Amino acid sequence: MMRKIYLLLTLALFVAKQGMSQEWLVPDDQKNIKNPSGYTLENVKAGKNLYLVNCKSCHGDPGKHNGLPLVPPPPDLISDLMQNNTDGELFYKISHGRGGMPQFEKTISVDDRWRLINFIRNFNKANRPLLVEAPPKKAKLLASVNEVEKRVEVFAEVEDKNGAYIKLPDTEVKISAKKAFGNIPIGDILTNADGRGEYVIPETLIGDENGLVNIVVELGEGFITDKVVLDAAKVGQPKPTPKLIRKQVLWSTNDNVQTWLLLSYLGAVGAAWLAIGYVIFQIFKIWKLGKE
Repeated sequence: MMRKIYLLLTLALFVAKQGMSQEWLVPDDQKNIKNPSGYTLENVKAGKNLYLVNCKSCHGDPGKHNGLPLVPPPPDLISDLMQNNTDGELFYKISHGRGGMPQFEKTISVDDRWRLINFIRNFNKANRPLLVEAPPKKAKLLASVNEVEKRVEVFAEVEDKNGAYIKLPDTEVKISAKKAFGNIPIGDILTNADGRGEYVIPETLIGDENGLVNIVVELGEGFITDKVVLDAAKVGQPKPTPKLIRKQVLWSTNDNVQTWLLLSYLGAVGAAWLAIGYVIFQIFKIWKLGKE
């Protein structure tokens, strides 16, 4: 009996594997659909962000062939198996999925699916790559906070090929608030031609009970530098604290406590003391009887 079950399971797995290894056919009316999203650096960058969130966990890093060992294996972005698809075929497969490939029709918008394809095409040999994965550059980051005007002032430099540090223009700087459980992003800015930038703290930012905030300033991707932490900057709104002494609060002063609660409390305390007194009285009676 066990032998038959084993043979049936083996046959089922073989059939499933054969079925999944068959060519993934796309309807003819979908194959030749052109990508309406332009092949631009902005769209490729947006597609990269989508890939990192939705696809990298299975397909791995482009060109490193480190995808998950599934059946069939998710193809690397630079592989012919991936790049031989037309834009329409890629869009159809991303939208509808199959087997281990999820369907993203309802979780990724139409425009974003086309941007994701732009990122895939960044690795096509026929295209000029718009997004080049360059090694990170050494940089320096300085920051200070103006508590009166509630703004963060930033200055960034980058190391050139001669080892000297020069101004770092047009670069994203991220601003976040440091919390016990991690950093909460609150905004970002771009440095100007002089490598400088200013970020105005939003009025809605909540600090601790005194309005103090630990601000974290760091550069975006592609740079090696230490982030700057501006500790205890008085730029936030004081965190509201509950007032325990007020009318109709469960535990409060006798002047403000609700009447029914006060009577209930006094009754419970009185009953407790009566019980204690009764126990003491019974112990005394037992002790007296023992003396006789």
